[in-house]
Amino acid sequence: MATHKKKFITRDISWLAFNARVLQEAADPTVPLKERIRFLGIFSNNLDEFFRVRVATLKRMIELGKKAKAVMHLESSPQKILDIIQVTVLQQQNEFHRIWESILEELKKEKIFIITEKDLNREQQKYVETFFEEEVRSNVIPLTRPVARHAPAACADRAT
Repeated sequence: MATHKKKFITRDISWLAFNARVLQEAADPTVPLKERIRFLGIFSNNLDEFFRVRVATLKRMIELGKKAKAVMHLESSPQKILDIIQVTVLQQQNEFHRIWESILEELKKEKIFIITEKDLNREQQKYVETFFEEEVRSNVIPLTRPVARHAPAACADRAT
């Protein structure tokens, strides 16, 4: 009886495929403009989390190598997965940029412009500054996050 090797898409690549679907929604001209911008935000937030969690884990797997196999589930080829991730993310980022540029053009047609402080004249800059000081600043609450001095190792020696 012949054995068939099952082919699975790794969870990381599958996750990027899901995020590509979010990007497709942002590119769909039948979706309202405001929702398309939201989809771009969701795509970006998802990608940030993906790098913080999954890419960091794959890099730790590479660093730990064989030492980690006994303690944690390892992907069979984390470096190969990282290589695929790099190519895929670059393609998705190019698509994100293309979509964003087209959305900016559509916004202009609706007389909606995204400007920065560099686009303001002195009078407008003064108005924004005053508005911020009088209306916004008192509602902004700075938050700090404690920095972990020594994070626990991914595979601590459990023999005690």
